[in-house]
Amino acid sequence: MIDTSIKTDNRIFGLDVMRAVSIAMVLFSHSTVIYPENDGILSKLKDLSGFFGIELFFILSGFLVGSSIYKLFIYNEYGFGEVKNFLFRRMFRIIPSYYLVLIINIIIYICFAFSLREVWKYFFLMQNVATPIPAFFPESWSLPVKELGYVIAVLLLYVFVTFFSNFSRKKIFFSVIFSMLILSFLAKVNYHFHSDNVDLSVWSQSVRGVMIYRMDSVLAGLLLGCLFFEHPHFFKRNKLLFAGFGLLFFLLFLASVMIFKLRLDNAAWFWNIFCLPLASVIVLMLFPMMLDWKKGPKRLVTPVKFACDISYSVYLIHYSIVLFLMMRLFDLKSYSQSELHIFTLSYLTVTLLLSVVFYHFFEKPINKYRLSNFKLRLINFGKK
Repeated sequence: MIDTSIKTDNRIFGLDVMRAVSIAMVLFSHSTVIYPENDGILSKLKDLSGFFGIELFFILSGFLVGSSIYKLFIYNEYGFGEVKNFLFRRMFRIIPSYYLVLIINIIIYICFAFSLREVWKYFFLMQNVATPIPAFFPESWSLPVKELGYVIAVLLLYVFVTFFSNFSRKKIFFSVIFSMLILSFLAKVNYHFHSDNVDLSVWSQSVRGVMIYRMDSVLAGLLLGCLFFEHPHFFKRNKLLFAGFGLLFFLLFLASVMIFKLRLDNAAWFWNIFCLPLASVIVLMLFPMMLDWKKGPKRLVTPVKFACDISYSVYLIHYSIVLFLMMRLFDLKSYSQSELHIFTLSYLTVTLLLSVVFYHFFEKPINKYRLSNFKLRLINFGKK
């Protein structure tokens, strides 16, 4: 799910915790579909967990990859060879496992005689660039948001540094990233003025799940990675202040939805324009504190690292493969509450076991090959 290919001696425990929490929140959110729909606390926790779990996923990914892009662009030649190597390295982290699971999903859909309309888009990560994702492999919507955001940023930086080589690289870098952030924000504004939707589930598919409206979350993480690289002591000094603001904004978010009852039918501007950026800010505020958590308790380091290692495998197989097939095999409508709990435990166990197998026999060897053959050469750390 998140790029975990960080050398062991460079791992920051706080970021590992955020990775583990991210995949746990997504897994919890999706596993609640096992139970009958209701408006109780479980339903609200499910929505909140899925919402912020994905947000954490985006910003953490942006942070980790963003600092590499920044160092490569500012302190290296950033020629065609460097750009190609970076993109190949990134795609080799994501694409092989994704393609294998995509093919498995296609086979499953063929077996059940389901429609595979527009499935070709999935091979190019175009399934939700500007429109909602189809019913097929729905959890894959987050990959185009993250990966295409990187690709566009890296290519734009290459174009601008080629044609404006005499300009300050830092000015070029931040101009490109801020321009992309503004365009994503304006896209949400445009959607707001051209949509009369008042259904939150439609909003989730049409705004929250569409790349052009969501790439700002990844770019926000990318921007934080760059700023942290340049000013680490500032963030370390003010980590509690940032965390305090994060808590304040989170309470403001909850109050807006639960107390002031801002809904799509009475406050579409909040949901269409400001809700997602506010969620990004809330998550961003946690990073300085988590980045300063270098080492964790010995009893937690191993399980947290394990969760990080298999997180991408869990993300790929947990829903459209494991949960879909298990819910097809068993008629949950006749199950009692205790039987549903047993089913959920079985589902989580199967997901974890298959994820471990997938990681060790496919993802890990591919990642080892990637690290050996597509190395980032971050040299020449003089200021440009």
